[in-house]
Amino acid sequence: MRKLYFQFVCLPLLVLAALTASVSSGFAYDGPNVDTLKNKQPKASGKITDTRKNKPSTANSIKVDYVPFKPFNTKDAVVATNNAGASKPVKQDDGKILNNVKVYPNPVEDELNLSYHINKDSNVTIKIMDVLGNEIATLFSQKTSAGDRSNTFNLSSRLKSGFYFIRLVAGQETIIKRISVL
Repeated sequence: MRKLYFQFVCLPLLVLAALTASVSSGFAYDGPNVDTLKNKQPKASGKITDTRKNKPSTANSIKVDYVPFKPFNTKDAVVATNNAGASKPVKQDDGKILNNVKVYPNPVEDELNLSYHINKDSNVTIKIMDVLGNEIATLFSQKTSAGDRSNTFNLSSRLKSGFYFIRLVAGQETIIKRISVL
């Protein structure tokens, strides 16, 4: 215990006393009392400055040309004219077969309306799936021509109340919508 007391309390006090005695007696270096760190640090200011030696001049500032994002608008659509001279907007093909799928009303009581747009002729299948992914019923399955389509299905006798999924498959594309049945 005495050894620890000597190492941690007495020894540092003896070293500190010896240093202060040597400084006061003139044995220490009496050079200029200057803090060299304060002289080398720049003054603090609110601006950020570039302190590089070969920094670019302000006359050669960086210029960036960018095109802002512009959402697709039917007014900006490509316009095609037919032989009669009438013009109509042409929908741009994004490679998808199935677009604009709407299921209404949701929640469903007895009748379900489903509308969608098909870009090319394809086999269309509409199925009802439960929450676990089991197929409950196939509502529609046949080859359909391109264009806007709308179907109405009577669900009053087929489904109990709960959550279900409508799976619409056209070609290789699948869209799934959630419905709740009252």
